Amino acid sequence: MSGTYPSADGTTRAALRRAGSAVLAGIFICAQASEAAEKTFEIGRMERPPTIDGAIGIEEWAQAARRSDLLQASPIEFAAPSEETDWYFAYDDTTLYVAAIAHYEDPSSIIAKVLRQGASLDDDDSLNILVDGSNNKRSGYVFALNANGVRADAIFTNGVDQSDEWDGIWRGAASHTESGWSMEMAIPFNTVSFDPATDTWGLNFWRKIQRTDETIAWQSVGGDVNPTGSGEMSGLSNLDQGFGLDIIPALSGVRVKGYNGLDSGNELNPSLDLRYRFSPSISGLLTINTDFAATEVDNRQLGLDRFGVFFPEKRTFFLADFDIFQFGGIVDGGPSGLVGTVAGTNAMPFFSRRIGLGDDNQPVDIIAGGKLSGRTGALGFGALLIRQDSYGDVDATDLAVARVTYDVLEESLLGAIATFGDPGSNDDNSVLGIDFRYRNTRIGNGRILAGNAWWQQSSSDNVSGDENAFSAAFALSADEGLSAGFQYQQVDEDYAPALGFVDRSGVRLYSLEAEHETKFRNSDLFQEFKASARASRWEYLDSGMVQSEELQIIPLQFETLSGEFVRVWFRRHTEGLLAGDQPLERLDVSLDPGIYAFNRPGFFLRTARYRPLGFSLRANFGDFYTGERLELRPEVRWTPNRHLNTSLTLGFNRFELEGQKRITRQVTWNTEIAFNTDWSLITNVQYDNLSDDLGINARLRYNVAAGNDIWFVVNHNMRRDDFDDRFDNDQTTAVAKIRYTFRF
Repeated sequence: MSGTYPSADGTTRAALRRAGSAVLAGIFICAQASEAAEKTFEIGRMERPPTIDGAIGIEEWAQAARRSDLLQASPIEFAAPSEETDWYFAYDDTTLYVAAIAHYEDPSSIIAKVLRQGASLDDDDSLNILVDGSNNKRSGYVFALNANGVRADAIFTNGVDQSDEWDGIWRGAASHTESGWSMEMAIPFNTVSFDPATDTWGLNFWRKIQRTDETIAWQSVGGDVNPTGSGEMSGLSNLDQGFGLDIIPALSGVRVKGYNGLDSGNELNPSLDLRYRFSPSISGLLTINTDFAATEVDNRQLGLDRFGVFFPEKRTFFLADFDIFQFGGIVDGGPSGLVGTVAGTNAMPFFSRRIGLGDDNQPVDIIAGGKLSGRTGALGFGALLIRQDSYGDVDATDLAVARVTYDVLEESLLGAIATFGDPGSNDDNSVLGIDFRYRNTRIGNGRILAGNAWWQQSSSDNVSGDENAFSAAFALSADEGLSAGFQYQQVDEDYAPALGFVDRSGVRLYSLEAEHETKFRNSDLFQEFKASARASRWEYLDSGMVQSEELQIIPLQFETLSGEFVRVWFRRHTEGLLAGDQPLERLDVSLDPGIYAFNRPGFFLRTARYRPLGFSLRANFGDFYTGERLELRPEVRWTPNRHLNTSLTLGFNRFELEGQKRITRQVTWNTEIAFNTDWSLITNVQYDNLSDDLGINARLRYNVAAGNDIWFVVNHNMRRDDFDDRFDNDQTTAVAKIRYTFRF
């Protein structure tokens, strides 16, 4: 007999679900201290692979392990879920198979606005799994589907935070049912790394329901779903990754048309990536004549703040297995979402965007590159070697990064990193660093103890001063109640990681934060309420003078049951300017050296993002150095159906400084058209009145399958002529690119 699993009568099923969930929730809450160790099951082995079409056939999934013991992770951890979900897990020699049925009392409430492959599913209902093939509670891959069958994936970078820039090769499909929707996934074992010495993987799975802003998970810790709180799936044996070789050729044709005397020309760029798995947990990647022609453009930033602007990595080669290269929790600013946000990305020893991009952010050819990464037992390692071509006065350069980590305690690790080479000059540069990341989710009552500590030293030509940097941060956080922590960071004046990112040197930071969160269990309107305070001070090492100081108080932050969000804050700023510091240089406003103190209150509000028509507004106002500044950032988003998503964002600043008025305007218009799950067109238009540059980027993509794509990309830049106040053509670049993955 075949077909889909039948659903019970809606009323009966709802009553049974509520009764069963209430009993299960009571049992779980009484035993939550030991539940993490008890959450385990043995996976079923399939004799014949299922058809991945989203419709769950009884016979094809008969040998699968079935789980439905999920509870809320948020908004109320361990509370009974509002809806029932059935999950199925099975495998054969080459593939992990996962299926799920998401039941709804009202199937018309399903949120499925995304139809474009590669788009974020954050605002859609989704079914998600996390697999940790090493079962080390520190790493893992995420695979997700929405009701339209759109795939999304991510990789955990430090055990608690995930990056959705990672892109894996797997299959998935979804279909609507009488009671909601169902999905099926097929994840090849050669897409993920795993420890062949164990038959047990770390596993977690969860469901997002947007209309109730609810996450329903198999396991959670502190209201979150990540590898540190995963359960276990046992019984995996005789896994086969095939020969373990991926051959990924690509070919791009580029046509550049210059105007007003700018050069024009044509290019044909073949490139080749080779990926080989030496073992299930160790892989190597080789790239030749690397081509980034179809990479997504960056969102424009005006750089009106005092310090450097950080742009995230988006290039595929550098994103492959990049989690091993994350150091000291710097990528997300700290050991939790609460502490460490002040230091941000400062003193990052390795930042891959330093490679293959010149000072003007223009591409620099990468002749060849290789990467080796993996795990063996508690040891993790990664090595990167790049040959960057010459440009300008910079000779062709060899660049290298090496990283090792070792798992200690239950959830913590020790690590070291070394970088060699300077992609932006002909000088020698190197960095050596060690880090310790501590995490303990087993202290009970949903509390998490976490910390980061690291030390680095750079070595540069013609530098004889101090080149050290070190940091320590610690936090005790909770899903409800009080959370608190601190951070200290010191960066010497001559610390200079040529392959890293630093926007403050010769300084030390002190930061203290505290937050209190209340969850509403019986409210018909509110979901949660938060209040917090943070005090931070950056000061110069040589004089103790303040560089930047901020006192931030958030007396009001709440989210409604329907997903509307409001935050109100007050900030007291103090900025110390030395001779030569000109934070308002782009506005043609000069400031004298000295100490400037000013108050800047503000607010942010946002409608629920699943609504067809959404709106948000961020506002800051008040004093600013020697005058006043009003900052407004409204955004309107319209999603009338799953085929169209468009948004318009305005950035407006009005400065009144020393009798002078300055106004900046920034406009960003994004439109996504998904013709189906394979074909999509993204158009991005950006303009700001400081550069007077209008940039238009259009990307037509045909996603043949995961890992196989065809792109047609057009970039057109125009510059406003002050004389006749019109836009003149500057440059047009047209790209056609094809990429295909052959797996053996």
